[in-house]
Amino acid sequence: MKLIAKFFLCSLFLLMYSNAARADRDFLWKEIGGVCVPAYKTDDVYGPCAMVNLDDDYAIYKTNSDPYQYLLIPTGKVTGIEDARLQQATEPNHFYHAWQSRGFMTQRLNRPIKEHMISLAVNAINARTQDQLHIHISCLSSEARKIIASLPVNQLNGQWSETAVEIATYHFFYKKLTLNELKKENLFVTANEKIDQEKGNIAFAGMGLVNLDPDNFLLLTGIGTLEKGVAGERLQDHHCVDLDQ
Repeated sequence: MKLIAKFFLCSLFLLMYSNAARADRDFLWKEIGGVCVPAYKTDDVYGPCAMVNLDDDYAIYKTNSDPYQYLLIPTGKVTGIEDARLQQATEPNHFYHAWQSRGFMTQRLNRPIKEHMISLAVNAINARTQDQLHIHISCLSSEARKIIASLPVNQLNGQWSETAVEIATYHFFYKKLTLNELKKENLFVTANEKIDQEKGNIAFAGMGLVNLDPDNFLLLTGIGTLEKGVAGERLQDHHCVDLDQ
């Protein structure tokens, strides 16, 4: 019995250790700040990143767990959506750079994909596993596509919606953006204006960006709570099914 007990305790310890290792919330930062950037500076190579752009302060990183998804990650330390630096006018335009990097995902798909099936997303502090800002570049889920397509056209304008739409158990407010606005605006500031208006906390919010047509986008912001942060990533389908819809 003692042997069995020891074996059980040892197995439990190894399981806990394995889970702790997988739960390293600085893994992405170690990859970017500790590997990709130094490799680019010293050896002029990107690996294990797909690209490093020090001029605009971002790297593109391929996730290991999903077949097509890529991440845009700042090359400087930015913890996530709650980081105060993202509310500064001088902060790089991470969303625009992420949209400009969508070709990494579409090339990996190796098949045609309409741009309104591509999306960007950010998760809340309590709905993510990493404490380095990362914008998910992935396919829009079929559920999200259908719901967004059903929104009345007269409600898609430059003002934040008064009511939220439910997608994947979360409620998102939305507003229309032009391509020019995407190029010029800091969308973290834009989203925070609505979050403040709704008496929310940006730390618990999630964000999504969806293409409507070549000149227009839909910005979505879900306002969460301490108990339930919003995973903007739930707007996406990392396996990219139903692309023919």
